[in-house]
Amino acid sequence: MSDWPLPPFLQPHGPHGDDASVVRAWLRGGIAPYSDRLHVEGPVLLVERDVAVALRLEMRSILVRMDVPDPSVDIIASVTSVLVEEGLTLVEADNQLAMAVAMQMVALRLSTWDLWGIEAQMALDALNEAAMGGRADLLVSGNPLLGAGDEQPPSW
Repeated sequence: MSDWPLPPFLQPHGPHGDDASVVRAWLRGGIAPYSDRLHVEGPVLLVERDVAVALRLEMRSILVRMDVPDPSVDIIASVTSVLVEEGLTLVEADNQLAMAVAMQMVALRLSTWDLWGIEAQMALDALNEAAMGGRADLLVSGNPLLGAGDEQPPSW
């Protein structure tokens, strides 16, 4: 056993709210309150202060973890209920590409994630982009050989 403190290292701060208000604020990308069980760290929704339960790929494109440890498994129903209330639908259950995103965002290997979104193709595009490393990735938009609006690299 380590002498170092175990997570959470810092307690959430800001206004206190219920689980649904935390999910709604996180979904919109605003300053989220925290509840007794949920809090937000950037694009990650955490339960019990250290278990990633959902990842925001972009506004209204969400990954929801389905293999949450037993003491926290009931929170999935609460999170997905708010997603449905906010107009999101299940796009794809147990998406295999989501594992690559979860590994990048929260270092979770071999986890199971469902993709949720407002519009299926938009959610799938957001997932593909996140799996490639995001907009700043060299393959997507960071190629210095391409100028603004260029589709092909200059010929030498």
